[in-house]
Amino acid sequence: MSTTERAPATTRERAGARQAAGGLRERLRYSENLRTYIPLLVAIIGLSLYAAANSDLYLTLDNIQVLLSSVAVLGLITVGMTLIMIAGQLDLSVGAAATLSSVIGAQMISGGSSTVVAVLAMLLLPMAIGCLVGILVVSTGVQPFIVTLGLLSVLQSISLIQTGQRPISIGFNLSEIDTTIVLGIPLPFWMFVIALLVGSLILHFSRLGRNAFAVGSNEEAAFLSGVAVGRVKIILFSLNGLLVGLGGLLLLSRLGAGDAASGQGLELDAIAAAVIGGASLLGGRGSMFGTFLGVMLLGVIANSLTLLDVSSFYQRLVLGLLLMFAVTATAIAEKRRGSAESVADVLRRVTTGRRTMPSGGKEPS
Repeated sequence: MSTTERAPATTRERAGARQAAGGLRERLRYSENLRTYIPLLVAIIGLSLYAAANSDLYLTLDNIQVLLSSVAVLGLITVGMTLIMIAGQLDLSVGAAATLSSVIGAQMISGGSSTVVAVLAMLLLPMAIGCLVGILVVSTGVQPFIVTLGLLSVLQSISLIQTGQRPISIGFNLSEIDTTIVLGIPLPFWMFVIALLVGSLILHFSRLGRNAFAVGSNEEAAFLSGVAVGRVKIILFSLNGLLVGLGGLLLLSRLGAGDAASGQGLELDAIAAAVIGGASLLGGRGSMFGTFLGVMLLGVIANSLTLLDVSSFYQRLVLGLLLMFAVTATAIAEKRRGSAESVADVLRRVTTGRRTMPSGGKEPS
């Protein structure tokens, strides 16, 4: 048989092999997601049943609405954290940025500015901060862990200076955002759900999402294949900032005041929720449904312990143990998938970053 006669068969074989490989990848991803989602669903249901059995208030409509409303701020911030973690990045300043956003908004409203203008400022300020972080990371090569760790202290200090360590009250100017109920569900939770849907669409149906997974999986390979790595990082940090601004808006609407301590610890809670939901500290892995389950698990834990009169100190203990477990489980899963990295390797990559791009190469446009 001639070469020309064999060519079509070879083409069909290659197409079939690619299709089989793609199907195998999808089955593996589906299997990995199930291994993440099922334990989380079991934990959420189990904790809810235990809380309901020990407190008559847990399954009341009022408490369910309180629970859904309380997870909205963390949920919005965790959606942004998931986006950048998939690309192998990390932002430790999100809690401080949300706090500063609420403080600036409170100052503007209490000073007589239009509520619309104040809200726009609250959204644009964290977005600009996120864009700046992305530019610094891309242009200087400094790792986001270090940049945002320093930025955390800077933003916290600015909030304290602006408030004079006293909350700035705005009365009921934005209270309708926190108190509005739509179809029996608080408006803040609907905002969280919309952010999840948009984030999922970005990850699975846009070039930005595909590039984010590519950069997080292997930044050098993504660069060599023509992905504009720097542009991807800057856009993701900016989107993260926008979601942080929405979180700051919800903080202000809930508290009715700009408080310099309102967003303290949100960055660790967001990282914990994202990791518990299946996002990898190494990048290249994560999903919005996993993020939803991680946020809901933390919300159910906090709500249950509160109803059971457990001290907030124990709540932080439970969160810390969950984060340690999730990180350890992630490292074990990476090894089982054939990764040679140890826990020490994971920490080193998070703190010092990935390998640099090929020397002398210019980033694709």
